[in-house]
Amino acid sequence: MRWIVGIVIGLGIVVAVNIAFIVVAVTGADQIDPTYTSEKR
Repeated sequence: MRWIVGIVIGLGIVVAVNIAFIVVAVTGADQIDPTYTSEKR
């Protein structure tokens, strides 16, 4: 029973760290210049 609790806690930590990385990546992303998608290449 103790190992099940350890696995659940470990997975919770992994999910929390992944969510933190996503938040940092989304909030710190640079703005894309509109001409990047609108102009011909």
